[in-house]
Amino acid sequence: MPVTTDQAVSPRPLALRRARALRDALEPYHAVIILAPQATEVFREIGLTSAWAPYYAGRIAPLGAVRPAVVDAVFYHFNPRMAAREIPQIWAVTTPEVVLAARLVAADRALRDLLGDRLIGSDALADAAALAARAAAACTGYGRPLGAANSALPLPAEPHLALWQAATTLREYRGDGHHEALLHLGLDPVEALVTITAAGGERRASIQARREWSDTDWEAAEQRLAARGLLAADGTLTPEGRTLREEVEDATDRLAAAPWQAIGTDDARRLHEAAAPLGRRIVERLGLPFTLGDFPVE
Repeated sequence: MPVTTDQAVSPRPLALRRARALRDALEPYHAVIILAPQATEVFREIGLTSAWAPYYAGRIAPLGAVRPAVVDAVFYHFNPRMAAREIPQIWAVTTPEVVLAARLVAADRALRDLLGDRLIGSDALADAAALAARAAAACTGYGRPLGAANSALPLPAEPHLALWQAATTLREYRGDGHHEALLHLGLDPVEALVTITAAGGERRASIQARREWSDTDWEAAEQRLAARGLLAADGTLTPEGRTLREEVEDATDRLAAAPWQAIGTDDARRLHEAAAPLGRRIVERLGLPFTLGDFPVE
């Protein structure tokens, strides 16, 4: 789940850059249940031993024991054979209720190991939790299935877990909006991956393997994009392709801006100042390829 810098050449509106900066600050905190080995062990304890189980079970549990087709719809970028393989295995050994409880245990265990008791009990973390919870409360559910499902969950009493739950709601709310942007701008799952790779935000060898698309799938998407004038013969984006990719990123940030606008600029800055050091520590401890910048002020 790499977090990358903006690909647009022209300056982006301040509200959009702030939405991106807050995403970057909170993403590592959310991602511990997927990427931290301490969390993986918790999922193994409830019988989920597949390498993809924390991702699939951890993200889909708020929606209930849904079928693979629903997972394909809300995850968007993945080869459907992945959900067809993973989801039946998950619901054969556990339930959404067990997974929801395991998510919090996984977050607790990972965050305590990665941050330590001093940061877990700090005023800064408690402040971040309160601010993120206010932002998450402004996430409307219309057209946002994963955002709405997470928003409906009770907020844990412990600040470090309340921050994790709020960050997860905000993350899924944003992700739902990103998929709306891709649909609106006419990029199917593989085309979306090809364009972000061509823009420099991913590496083909990594993202193609992680999403399990074949070379045939990838090359067919390249041909479709080339036919639309979006991809050049050397595999780079044409000017039209760069513009389209910028439109995707702008639309994603625009659709994610409401929670931050709801809490106001000063509190959004306070949240970033409190959350970014936590995110940086997690990134350093886990060796994640995430980029966390400063909060844009102008």
